[in-house]
Amino acid sequence: MIKKIVCFTLLCTCCIPIFSQTDFVSQIISRLDQIKHYKGEALFRVTLPMTDEEVEYRLNLKYQKNPVDTLYGYSYLIDLTSDTNPSINGNFIYYDSGNYYNFSNQRLREYHAEENPAPFFNKTNKQNELPSIQRSGLFTEELPMEIASRLKKYINNPENDIHLYPDTLIDNRKCDALYIDEYMNGEIIRSAFYVFDSKSGIPIFKEVENNPGHLGSQTVTVKYISSDIKSPFSKDFFSEENLMEQKGNIISPFRNNYFKAKNLTGKIAPSFSLPLLNSEERFDPAEYKNQFLILAFVDTTGSFCKNALECAGQLSHNKNLTWATLLSEKASDELIQYQQQNRLPGIVVCNAQNIAARYGIANYPTLFVISPDGKIISVQIGYDPDLSRNLQQILETGNE
Repeated sequence: MIKKIVCFTLLCTCCIPIFSQTDFVSQIISRLDQIKHYKGEALFRVTLPMTDEEVEYRLNLKYQKNPVDTLYGYSYLIDLTSDTNPSINGNFIYYDSGNYYNFSNQRLREYHAEENPAPFFNKTNKQNELPSIQRSGLFTEELPMEIASRLKKYINNPENDIHLYPDTLIDNRKCDALYIDEYMNGEIIRSAFYVFDSKSGIPIFKEVENNPGHLGSQTVTVKYISSDIKSPFSKDFFSEENLMEQKGNIISPFRNNYFKAKNLTGKIAPSFSLPLLNSEERFDPAEYKNQFLILAFVDTTGSFCKNALECAGQLSHNKNLTWATLLSEKASDELIQYQQQNRLPGIVVCNAQNIAARYGIANYPTLFVISPDGKIISVQIGYDPDLSRNLQQILETGNE
């Protein structure tokens, strides 16, 4: 990245004095915020840490302002394809008016603010702010509106070092550029390089290096191939009806499974036997009769799953309860390391993919509360900040 910056600065016609840095960045932010609708394509390339292996994705980006949406203010659709990783072709991320869909790794996450508004609000965890679900996807950060949001955070941190390069010619195109070193507690945590078209204000190029100078550093580059801010969308483009028409072949089967999980309430829990992650023993729910059992199906890549697993510690005082954490992956050294690093609670079970399908798992996390007589008395789908309290009430009611 440093070589790119050195070569780039040779093209610069001038550098803005320090006293006008905030004004200059604020102008860039203002122009990004003024974009009412956007259609574009971008090449997103990740250089993986340690191996220097590159993975490239093509992003088809669409968004428009939605002033009546008080949760976010925008609607968006991101479609993903990849020549280097064809398995992601068809993946998408969508948000509109409190409805969020994320299809990746053959799994669909679906959230609706009317059913549960909690995921749609930012949270604070150990002094770090966790983004709401509609801003948490990896690729949403490439939308111009999210670039504006990131730049606001940069200029509001007096620790950050910002270099400005206005009126720069790149391939005979007049551009404005920023190079930013982001600091936290005196240490650099991220270096970012942005290039914007001087006339329209739309992004042209972006490069971010996380943990620069460390062995675990990761570099992300985004090259914007095309951008259109003049052509508006049809009135119903961002609507669940249109989404179901366009993506119904993906969404409908998962929705059927979603209701399958809910419909297990009141029924005897399907039987199974699965290996424990760190031993040769096996887990069989039938062996835990005469006590409550919680089956927590989680995704190792989901931040909300980690929050759900924290509930186990808050319920640990209940001696009449056994907690089982079920992972889809097969046993491996990497999975054992994941278990140790994240201190997964209770009995940790692996290779649960087929059982998850039998239980109708369509979203992670999904928790089943099983009574001492083997019946499923509650199904909790998705994470809710009140999950621990809800589980406690379910257990108390089940004891009556």
